[in-house]
Amino acid sequence: MKPKRLAYLLYVCTFLYFFAEYAAIPDNINMTAGEKHSLFIGSPFSGELESDSIETISVNNKKATENVNIGNKAVICSDSMGKADIRVKFLGIPVKSISLRFTPEKKVYAVGKAVGICVDTKGVLVLGTGKVKGENGKFYAPAENMLKCGDVITEVNNTVINNKEELTEAVNNGDNTVNIDYIRDNTEQSCIVNAVKSNDDNKYKLGVWVRDSTQGIGTITYYDKESGKFGALGHPINDVDTGKEMEIKGGEILSVSIDHTEKGQKGKPGSLQGAIDYDNVLGYVEENNNNGIYGKITGEVGGEYVPIGYKSSVTTGDAVILSNITSEIVERFTIHIDSVNRYNTSSNKNFIISITDKRLLEKTGGIIQGMSGCPIIQNGHLIGAVTHVFVNNPTKGYGIFIENMNI
Repeated sequence: MKPKRLAYLLYVCTFLYFFAEYAAIPDNINMTAGEKHSLFIGSPFSGELESDSIETISVNNKKATENVNIGNKAVICSDSMGKADIRVKFLGIPVKSISLRFTPEKKVYAVGKAVGICVDTKGVLVLGTGKVKGENGKFYAPAENMLKCGDVITEVNNTVINNKEELTEAVNNGDNTVNIDYIRDNTEQSCIVNAVKSNDDNKYKLGVWVRDSTQGIGTITYYDKESGKFGALGHPINDVDTGKEMEIKGGEILSVSIDHTEKGQKGKPGSLQGAIDYDNVLGYVEENNNNGIYGKITGEVGGEYVPIGYKSSVTTGDAVILSNITSEIVERFTIHIDSVNRYNTSSNKNFIISITDKRLLEKTGGIIQGMSGCPIIQNGHLIGAVTHVFVNNPTKGYGIFIENMNI
């Protein structure tokens, strides 16, 4: 390789490494007052601790009496609540600031209970378009190239649409010219579709397949009795047909009794199977986002009352999950946290876990569908939840930091 080309390649690699390390440095870090936390700043950067109340902070078990250089790693503890800043430097030049926040200990109930989750979409979700047999016996595709899979119909002829029944009624409340408002890729759009009167029932039809609700089994991660709020799943509810995150207008958390499990295998995820009790409402879903579903609990969900552990306290090593794989019984199962990425860009794939509990491996093969949201406890603290399984190795999966779950 020519010297100039080699020098250019080294320059590019150095720049990419520098940029990757810089991008991994967080803007904010939460810590519990009174507890020790390990702080890592990727080389070639270093940090200098600054604070108006620095006398309450210790670095590597020594009281900090003035602004102190902490290098690229240190163990930090604060005796009281408050804030501090770390000035990040590169070759002595300040390039970024990290805000440290020391908070009082917060406790919640780590639940681990499997529940039925039923949510209603905001509007009706288009699954696809099809043909309608008209009065003359010919077939038409009125919505073709107008609507597509993943669109959400919100209004028809200025009438708000909440479900399939309201869609049918609005389409037939007038002539065949239908003004449709819909959402596509988070953008409000509109179109005019000429509905076709069906030869089957003399009703106007758009020629679209739609759905207005979905349901399944998942696991409640935590319940905050003080506020009544819960968090579950650790990832969004995505539509099974479109694969997109569902926009919801609400939903219910229902009691479920697990009657059997389908064991996971390489390339074929298993699942929890059970009967949902639609008459036993445990709570209500208010939000669906990239890090889980959230709402209010109104029934009894149980759980272990434990303090939360911020990501700065999460380490590789042994831990446990709470999971409900039999009837309504929540049990502890051992796992191992294999690796931790505190500063990655994914908000729900923060660390990798392996199932080590022999009984759980025998029963489920590892992580299976329905276990999303299982609380992860390490050193007596709720530090996260199970979110994803490795399809080709169900004994392994991802976890989310609990502080990413609206807690």
